[in-house]
Amino acid sequence: MRVQTAITTAGGTRTNEDRVGYAGSLAWVIDGATDLYPDAALPAESDVQWLVDTIGKYLSEAGAQGYRGAAAALLEAAADDVARRQKVLDFPAERVPPACSIALCVDQGPGYDISRIGDATAVIAGPEPVVLATGYFDRREAAAVATGETDPGRVTAAMHERRIFTMTSGDDESVFSGHPRRRLRPHGVAGAWVASDAVLLCTDGFARLVTDYGVYPDWQPVVHDAIERGLPYLEKLIREAESGPDGRAGRFKRADDVAAVLLTPN
Repeated sequence: MRVQTAITTAGGTRTNEDRVGYAGSLAWVIDGATDLYPDAALPAESDVQWLVDTIGKYLSEAGAQGYRGAAAALLEAAADDVARRQKVLDFPAERVPPACSIALCVDQGPGYDISRIGDATAVIAGPEPVVLATGYFDRREAAAVATGETDPGRVTAAMHERRIFTMTSGDDESVFSGHPRRRLRPHGVAGAWVASDAVLLCTDGFARLVTDYGVYPDWQPVVHDAIERGLPYLEKLIREAESGPDGRAGRFKRADDVAAVLLTPN
């Protein structure tokens, strides 16, 4: 596969917690889940910054070594590596570990294998388009916002409960983490490369173009404009929509970090 273009930008003044990467046989996006604590227990600016950078390094090494196996298996191995590193660093047992969403594409030569965990999105645009996405997390966030809860202690406790549930419950969806009782629920698609194919991996901040803002009615024209106009053009449309009166509807944050990578077959 060939990386055509990639982008990641912060959604506000805070440090960007999204990542985009590619190395050898792999390409990926990572969306760090907002930290639940004001201080860091891991050696980085925040626990989630440590997590997304640790995963990025792990995937970079695997890609450089020409990994050609299943994407889901590599995500499981990455979670094992994160859990081991957290243990070595004496991550407090009573603390909720950092979490993230990931979309990963493995170039297997004649074909590809793609997995996502959490609310990242993968789009295969071609003769038979496929969208690998979920509204699960959007529904949970909208329901939490709709409660109108304002007590800081209760808000924090509810966030902790939701986070632990998505790490350990084995529900239809999960988030990626190194929790000792983690139960990852990757969702994937595999296929043969077709000359007209294009693969877009993106975080939920980028997916708002379709899911929240309706800038595009579906993913096919998004991929078309990514090819013809570039990802920075699409990021500009996202920021314009976020600045509008409905930019925060059903969300804790008005603006979100963005990461996306566009792939085509060699």
